[in-house]
Amino acid sequence: MLVEKVRKLALEQALWQPNTRILIAVSTGVDSMVLLDLMEQLKKTGVEIGVAHINHHFREQSQEEEAFLADYCREHQLPFYCEQLTVTLISNVEAQARDFRYAFFEKIMKEQQYDVLLTAHHSDDQTETMLMKMIRTGELFASQGIVLNQSFGPGRLVRPLLYQSKSELLDYAHQHQLRYFEDETNATLEYQRNRLRHQVLPLFKEENPQVLAHFQQLSEQIQLVESWVNQAQAQWEKEAMLITSQRLMIDLAWYKKRSEVEQTFFLADVGKKAQQLFDLPISKKQLKQVEKLLKTTNSQWTLDLVADWQVVRRYEKLLLQKREQTGAIAKAQTLILGEGIFLSEKEWLGLFLPGEEKILEKVKDWSEFRQEVVLESVKGLTVCKRQAGDRISLTPYLTKKISRYFIDQKIPMNQRESSWVLKDENKKVLAILPFVLSYLSIGKETDKIHYVLLFKYQK
Repeated sequence: MLVEKVRKLALEQALWQPNTRILIAVSTGVDSMVLLDLMEQLKKTGVEIGVAHINHHFREQSQEEEAFLADYCREHQLPFYCEQLTVTLISNVEAQARDFRYAFFEKIMKEQQYDVLLTAHHSDDQTETMLMKMIRTGELFASQGIVLNQSFGPGRLVRPLLYQSKSELLDYAHQHQLRYFEDETNATLEYQRNRLRHQVLPLFKEENPQVLAHFQQLSEQIQLVESWVNQAQAQWEKEAMLITSQRLMIDLAWYKKRSEVEQTFFLADVGKKAQQLFDLPISKKQLKQVEKLLKTTNSQWTLDLVADWQVVRRYEKLLLQKREQTGAIAKAQTLILGEGIFLSEKEWLGLFLPGEEKILEKVKDWSEFRQEVVLESVKGLTVCKRQAGDRISLTPYLTKKISRYFIDQKIPMNQRESSWVLKDENKKVLAILPFVLSYLSIGKETDKIHYVLLFKYQK
């Protein structure tokens, strides 16, 4: 029986304990409705369960799905938590919707003191995900797929159906006459996952009925290798790295004694540390350049990275550091209602009441970023370059580092460097100019004053 398989897996892997408070993510699709039914049967083991649902408003039947699940939870006396996705998603919709969902789940876990979040990912999902990542990245560790049990928010994120196939879940649903909703977009071949699901996986299964189990086995092997590499990298950091607030120094005498495989994984760790410590992205191509340069006989060289960072070799030391500034750093300026300011020779910014814009003749023909904004106060508004760690709130539940926003939106490096940040008197980011507004400055509240934020610039 499927319920016994889940109970046994939970026991063997210590996925939860009696008295654990479990939040179940339910979309009303067959997978999550099967999971919900199974967990209701396992309530007798002592666990407490609640249901979380996001109404994405993507489809006409979204309201019907929400109403059905609310009634279901009422009848089954289960706590029900629902959130509406009302923000318009323009690009990378699937990723943004996922971020929104998991931010909501984490919020509910914290507020309602849930220990574990369950999602209904199964072995078909695992194989599809691994194939997608292999196709997209060609990276070993990125291709490991979905993890059974991982840290999440204040607790854990668990996928107890990961060893079950889609067909098993469908059979269970039909045998137990479970009601569920079909998402018609799952049938379209517009999305890569659907193409793999409908055109590739059936061929794999025809070649070998054990293919799903084999991909799960491969995923677990990759996880083990990554764990081993992470342990090795942690030891290498102690032996060969010296880290300060603005520099990472590597002992090349130590580096030369390592095998080529170890050198490759060590430099990959350098790239990872640069991102963690300095918010500095180093591409695989740049790491390959470093690796190639280190094999030459040149004892001194410099490789420019992004922004003002460089990799510098000085004999037996390799330095990751900022280059010396050759010009003055742009200072923060105060933005005053009804006035405009020049941020540079080719950039001008003003804040006005609607209909009262005062645009200088010099900038009238420049490119324009014009937005209506809603502000609590216009006191203490400042415009400056982004600082390390600056974050912007894109939705009530989604806050990102500005650097991550740039990466996700694939904004070119030169445009990132030339962008400006608008902050309120509490140093909260209200806008990244000329790209996006924080949700803090977007709204339709009639009790707040609306303003026009006008950014003019020459390309």
